[in-house]
Amino acid sequence: MIMVKIDQIIAFPTETVFGIGAPLDQPKAIKKIFKIKNRPKNKPLQILIAAIEQAQQLGKFSKKDLAFAKKKWPGPYTLVVYKTRKVPKLVTGGGNKVGLRMPDHEVALELIKKYGPLVATSANRSGEKPALTAEEVKKCLPEIEIIIPGTTKHGKASQVIDLTQGHKVLRY
Repeated sequence: MIMVKIDQIIAFPTETVFGIGAPLDQPKAIKKIFKIKNRPKNKPLQILIAAIEQAQQLGKFSKKDLAFAKKKWPGPYTLVVYKTRKVPKLVTGGGNKVGLRMPDHEVALELIKKYGPLVATSANRSGEKPALTAEEVKKCLPEIEIIIPGTTKHGKASQVIDLTQGHKVLRY
């Protein structure tokens, strides 16, 4: 596995699209994600987790919502819940909610297990089409220093479901 330095962003495949991310405990790298993507600071990023226990440390789940998460994860679903104090406002755009996702991809899960929860987003500039291959990442985001090769399965971003609003689908 590749070693990631404190302020580095890594690109990696997931079952949906290629993502870019940084460990949750690395604010310098998280700020670089916003800069590289040209993403507004008030637009939240998601956090990728590898276990339900990580999700419960970062988000507040009712019993019903936890059962829903266990049915959907791992998989292409970002579930929005109220955040805990462990999630910095930098990640949530200053808001009180966080999007959590457990990818169904060996490479992404291995990264999360090694570095902890990853603050992540699709590998592209804001408003552009997400990258589906390592070569596309190199073209659209040449600033990314570490790109892990691999394949995506779906080629479509994850479905986003807000559990704080009665399982309202925000992106399908």
